[in-house]
Amino acid sequence: MLNFNQSCILLNKPSGISSNDALKKVKKKLNQKKAGFSGTLDPLASGLLIIFFNKATKLCSMFLNADKSYDVLIRIGEASTTGDLDGEITCDNFFTDIKNIDLKKIEKKFMGTIKQTPPMYSALKHNGKRLYEYARKGLEIDRPSRLVTIHSIKLKVFDENHLSLNVKCSKGTYIRVLAEQIGKEIGCGALVAKLVRTKINDIELSKTVKLDNFLLSSDEEIYNKYIINIDLLIENIPSCHISENDTKKILHGNKVEINKKACKVVKIYNPDNIFMGIGEINKNLELLPKKILV
Repeated sequence: MLNFNQSCILLNKPSGISSNDALKKVKKKLNQKKAGFSGTLDPLASGLLIIFFNKATKLCSMFLNADKSYDVLIRIGEASTTGDLDGEITCDNFFTDIKNIDLKKIEKKFMGTIKQTPPMYSALKHNGKRLYEYARKGLEIDRPSRLVTIHSIKLKVFDENHLSLNVKCSKGTYIRVLAEQIGKEIGCGALVAKLVRTKINDIELSKTVKLDNFLLSSDEEIYNKYIINIDLLIENIPSCHISENDTKKILHGNKVEINKKACKVVKIYNPDNIFMGIGEINKNLELLPKKILV
């Protein structure tokens, strides 16, 4: 039986299905009970979705908190209940002077730390229920605004009705809300017509497999071509190799002395170079296990 214990897949989710539906298809294909993903893509959105299996799910949060990059097509002159084309159109004020918009001024305004109010059509919870459950009943819930960071932003005129947007942003950024904010700055409605997630940290869309291709592949082909051990996705984190005796201590949750500099996050490997999980080296030069995957 193939081992998916610490594994993940870089999936190119297609537009038209939810992230959860894509996850279910992958789990069914590989007959895996435990799997998850990090960073939900809306049904309209496509692009990079990392799916984690079994003990690799312990490291989901490392990617949930990561910076992400998107290519976006913004339709100018329309607004909807969801902020994208999947919602009910609420206004249609065709914008006729798109080529004279000062895009540099807009880029400057939204570069850096900005404030956003999460949309009602989102998975955030209020009193144990998702916001979109209230929204579907026509209810509006007060949501506190929050600060997010736009690391880079580039706007271009795509055609007479659309702007293209390339953006790199922090966790918690809603691209639908950003599109609406840009529309407000222009003076009209705006919504997301197309959205592709191109990066999570340094992991690129070019490394993914399309869902349809994945589902048509054999288990052996998937294992040989698409399965990645989770430690390969965190290459920028320092490694720490420990002895057999220290391995036993770490597996029991005990700290061990280590001849390395203090470091907040390190990858731990046993003498056979098998990835064990992540830990921390404190100022006393002790290795403390944090999340063990074996």
